[in-house]
Formats: sequence, C-alpha cells, structure tokens
Amino acid sequence: MKPKNKPSSLRGKLRPDVFFGTSADLPRIIEIDLDKIRQNPDQPRKMFNAETLRELASSIEKHGLIQPITVKRDEGEDSFLLVAGERRYRAHMLLERGTIPAIVTEGNPEEISLIENIQREDLNALETAEALQQMIERYRYTQEELGKVIGKAQNTVSEFLKLNSLPQLIKEEYRTSDNSAVITKSVLVEITRVKTLEEQLHLWETVKKGGLTVRLTRSQKAGAPTSYTKSPIDQSLFAGRKFLRKLAELRAEDISSDHVAATELLALRRQLDAIIDNLWPE
Repeated sequence: MKPKNKPSSLRGKLRPDVFFGTSADLPRIIEIDLDKIRQNPDQPRKMFNAETLRELASSIEKHGLIQPITVKRDEGEDSFLLVAGERRYRAHMLLERGTIPAIVTEGNPEEISLIENIQREDLNALETAEALQQMIERYRYTQEELGKVIGKAQNTVSEFLKLNSLPQLIKEEYRTSDNSAVITKSVLVEITRVKTLEEQLHLWETVKKGGLTVRLTRSQKAGAPTSYTKSPIDQSLFAGRKFLRKLAELRAEDISSDHVAATELLALRRQLDAIIDNLWPE
C-alpha cells in the first residue's frame, strides 16, 4: 500500500515578525508565555532525570538559555504545541520563569522531535525503537523511507524496531537499570535473536550484572558458561562508555567558566591518545 498522510516537509515556515529581520527564510526567535505551551503527548523521550533537570535549570539561571525550544501553533491562535526542547521547558518551569525563547515551525512535530532527540543522543535505545514504530504505524512509512527522514540507514532502523519485540520485563528493567546508559542497542538486538523467552531472560540477567559487550553476549547466547571474567579490554571499554555518556551530558556553558576542568579534560585526551598509540605502535 502506498504510504499516505505523510508530512510533506520538515522545512517549517517560520513567523516573520521578530528578531533577525534580514530574510524571511531565517528562523525567528520569539518569547512565549509558558502557560500558552502544551506539552507534546507524543514526545519520544519518556524518562527525565530529576537531578539533571535541576542541573540544567541551574545552568540556565546562571548562563541563560543557549538554544531556544521549538514549538508549533496549536489549535488556538494564541497557543502552541511543544515540538522540541522538553528538558529546557521543564527547567524553565522549575525556575518559575514566565516566558521562554522559542522558534515557531510548521514542520511535523513528531519528526522534528524525534530527529532532534536522536541527533542530541537524548533517547535511549527503547525510546528510539518505540518512537520509530509509532511513526511507521501513524504515517505508514517503509523502513527505508523512515531512515531517510531521520538520517539513518535502513538496517539501523530495522535493528531499532526489533527491540520492540523484547519481553515486557526486559523493557521495564532496562528503563530503570543503572546500567541502561551502557547497555548498547547491539547487545539488546542480540537478546531479540535468542529463540525462547527463558533464554532471553537468562541472558538479560547476565547482561544486567556485567554490561556485556556484543562479543560476550554472543558467546553467552552460543552456550558458553554463564560465569565469566571480563577481559581487561572489555572492562576498560565498559568503564570508558560510562565516562563518555556522562561527558556527553555536559553543555558548553557547564565548562566555559571552569578553566581547571577544561585543562584537565584536555590532559585526559592527550593521555588517552598516548595510551592508544602505545597499544598500536607503528
């Protein structure tokens, strides 16, 4: 069946009445009352960490909002639907601000929200999988078409969609697991390839305890003993992924005024380069 009712374009026509005043094609930033913004019920991101929201609110209070939210005119002329920037919106609510800077778009809210979250790596693997499935069901996209919309290869879309077949117990525990940030999509895909529910749950228990790499997950799936000792490289990669995830949560304003931390980060980068060079000598 030919897909129908697909959004025609992501190139929203933006309001011409504020800020830059140089070209009708440039985004316009406007101030919108928070009480005129309706949160998006189809927001792909489901989990919001209270601590990081407070940190974001503190950063906004100190440095201001670096990136405006994106909204779309709602049913009423004087109301808006939140398209992208849920965390920024919530942080402004915490600060009890009356208004927030925003860009008004006429693009499809679901596409824009999904793309922004994927580009910023704000979604975990399951949130991405569920959002992609919703897009397919609502707009009858093929996997190839959806891949073009979000800028991902068709096989990547296919792998994400497989995660929707995971047992409900695994989905629920993944969402609340401390290790969810370092349990990769590829590891979850390996679990979907296990034939029986019992084997899937057994493998998941092992994954939860050690944050297995894809290689170790495959070996467990192939029938290797469930007790294992991670190699030094696996241990290092596991710790490294956790470090990178935390580092990726930082914003430029978090470190712009902390010259000591910036210097230390640069030193760490040089040390990492030196260690890798030693591992692969010319």
